Amino acid sequence: MIIRTTLLAGLLLLAGCAEEAVEEPPMRPVRTLILETSGVEAERELPGRLEAAANRRLSFRVAGQLASHEVSVGDAVETGQPLASLEATDLRLQRDRAHSALAGAEAAAANAEAEWQRARRLYEAGSAPARDLDAAQAQVEAARAQRDGARDALALADRQLSFTRLAAPGDCRVATRLAETGENVAAGQPVLVLACGDDLEVRAALSEDLLGALVVGAPVRVHLPLADLALAGEVTEIGLPVDPRQATWPLRVRLINLSDDERERLRPGMAAELTLPLGGPGSGLWVPMVAVQQDIDGHYVYVAESDESVGHAVNNGREATVRRRNVTLGRRHGERLEVVAGLAPGESLIVAGMSRLHDGMRARLIDDHRVDAEASP
Repeated sequence: MIIRTTLLAGLLLLAGCAEEAVEEPPMRPVRTLILETSGVEAERELPGRLEAAANRRLSFRVAGQLASHEVSVGDAVETGQPLASLEATDLRLQRDRAHSALAGAEAAAANAEAEWQRARRLYEAGSAPARDLDAAQAQVEAARAQRDGARDALALADRQLSFTRLAAPGDCRVATRLAETGENVAAGQPVLVLACGDDLEVRAALSEDLLGALVVGAPVRVHLPLADLALAGEVTEIGLPVDPRQATWPLRVRLINLSDDERERLRPGMAAELTLPLGGPGSGLWVPMVAVQQDIDGHYVYVAESDESVGHAVNNGREATVRRRNVTLGRRHGERLEVVAGLAPGESLIVAGMSRLHDGMRARLIDDHRVDAEASP
């Protein structure tokens, strides 16, 4: 009996020690954001590239081997300045052959003319029949036709030879060389791109979802990171897809009101960022993208329910209960997402410390603040 009592007391003592050794895990700190409806301007950012408004792609009208480039990328060229040439030995030989053929045709025409004059005099003197005169007349006409054909062949040979040289169509700057010396190029294959004129524009690819919301003449904000410039522009053209397999439309935005200093700092080829207006103002709940998570059930966020039921306000440093909310998302703007269902204004959205949270757990609020209702996301 004494042994049984002693064992029972020992077990109770050990149980008490075990209970005293158990400590609750520290409460996870989280940062919150009180949601408010914000007025926003519907906009979309789009990458583009700065180019000269008048880009000219130059090519030879005949095929051949590229013999020389007279200019380099970046060079300024004037009207009529030589730019490039093809190896033209074959065309020169054809021109020389056409010249020789013309000389022979002119000699034959002159001889036929003399024979006709002789036949005419004999016929008038009664010494030759009419058929001889007719035959001489036919030979003259045939010789004249051959001479005229030889002249046209020589003119064509000269014209073909002139097509082996490229000259500047205006005062431009060399933007790109698309072929190098020694390459064989086909007729019509571009070998040089010239940027002509002072007008500059941004070209981009417009996706199908933006097609109906943008019109010609719409104002566009243009940011050029390399030049550190924020400029004004307007939509000048929305083209048709070049490749029917790609659902993008060519977009051209003209830069307006450029100062001389700004124009001097711009170079064709610079990367550009377009901010496009997509309609009138809107409103909604916009939350930071980092607060939205996704699993097999869809998108969700965590909100904090305070222990003190004073509206939805959460006091700094107080405890709260974490609640999961499934949400439906709308538009995206920068680093924010629109929530169209699942949240209400005034709720405390958890925006930091979300790792390993789960519905119903306790958390300590280290901060909470409101979204500026006038700031757009």
